[in-house]
Amino acid sequence: MRCFTMASGTAGAEMNRRRQMKKQNKWVDILIVSVIAAMTILQVYDSDLSQSSRKIVSQYDDSTKISLGWWGNDERHVYTLQGVDLFEQKHPDISVSSQYSVWSGYERRYRIYMMSGTEPDVMLVNYNWLQEYSPDGTGYYDLNDLSSWIDLSAFTEEEKKSGMVNGHLNALPTAYNAVVFYYNQDILDHYGLEVPKTWEDLEKAAEVMYPDGIYPLYINEKHLFLTINAYYEQKNRAHAFAEDGTYIGGTNCAEAFLSFYEELVDRHVIKPMEENDSDDFQNGKTAGAAFWASDADRYCGGLEKNGYRVTMGSPLRLDDADHSGWYVKPATMFAIKADTAHPEEAAELLDFLLNDPDMARLTGMERGVPVSADARAALSESELHDGYSAQAGNEIIENLNSLQFMNPVLENEAVIKSFRDICAKYRYGKEDLNAAAEELAERWSQASQS
Repeated sequence: MRCFTMASGTAGAEMNRRRQMKKQNKWVDILIVSVIAAMTILQVYDSDLSQSSRKIVSQYDDSTKISLGWWGNDERHVYTLQGVDLFEQKHPDISVSSQYSVWSGYERRYRIYMMSGTEPDVMLVNYNWLQEYSPDGTGYYDLNDLSSWIDLSAFTEEEKKSGMVNGHLNALPTAYNAVVFYYNQDILDHYGLEVPKTWEDLEKAAEVMYPDGIYPLYINEKHLFLTINAYYEQKNRAHAFAEDGTYIGGTNCAEAFLSFYEELVDRHVIKPMEENDSDDFQNGKTAGAAFWASDADRYCGGLEKNGYRVTMGSPLRLDDADHSGWYVKPATMFAIKADTAHPEEAAELLDFLLNDPDMARLTGMERGVPVSADARAALSESELHDGYSAQAGNEIIENLNSLQFMNPVLENEAVIKSFRDICAKYRYGKEDLNAAAEELAERWSQASQS
């Protein structure tokens, strides 16, 4: 009985082993068939892909390849990429590679591009970069030489002047920017005040508002520097910086800047720079604000959303001033690489970005009111006048002949940082006025010559 049991168990084990092997073999067979099938499909796909790739390579082998660089927010990236696709459809013989990012860090990378000669063929540039990278006018391609591909008639002579350096047309503007003033009409009405027009009006407003914790004006450090520069030019009929960017004001000019800043803070017209809060205007904690025209929607839209009425002001001045001291600049500009290998194709892309009606409709008012007459003609009246930024932009264009173009050095980062740093030293007693003015004058001289 025991032997029978053992034999039976051995036979059963053998049968189980064979069944298991058969199952394994079946799965191996299935796996082999699957692999063979997959390899067959892959070979077919690879063949098709190779043919497709050859077609793509063949299609673009004869195209001219150029590059386009810009910075901005997501909205700008989206419509610019859409524009590039549209341009390539209209110009199948040109292929465009895009290089873009947010503003943070872009200026540093751009400096490296320019120093190494690796900048894009077509590029968005800041106005002050013309002076920095093309002081003799040869740092960018002369667009006058490409007038057969760029519709320069869409820009007036005055508009083209902003991109002229030493007789060379280095760039064309997309839109204009200037410091603008907007006010909370409800706060002004509460204190029985008119919209401020003079520096004295602001100081009088501070006398009645500050006891309630309200300042007449919010202003960041760059716009404060430009505002004090306007006051200095109006009062002294002189410039702090020469046309070539050199600081010519000396210690007396630096002292005037520091003193007027101290006066504005002590009379509670503005907060000290380090205490600024960009939300103060929107939240009704200041009666007014000064900012770029291109930022008007952001500041005024927020104020309106909070239930306040918004009123546009005018640049501040002295009652007896005959020199405004206020300037306009291109918001951004497009330029072409000085030694681009494909100037004609780059010119066609630049013309498309600035003048093409389809591109204008894609862009809308994101950059501001377009300078190009062709681009403006493509937009409806409602688009051209919709919003506070449009209001400010149209005001600039309508008064362009009476405005002067900004000296690029007035936006020099080192100049503005020096102003901020020395103002803090003087205000908090680390230097007296004379020592602070001497240091500021020295730092401005160094910054403007670097």
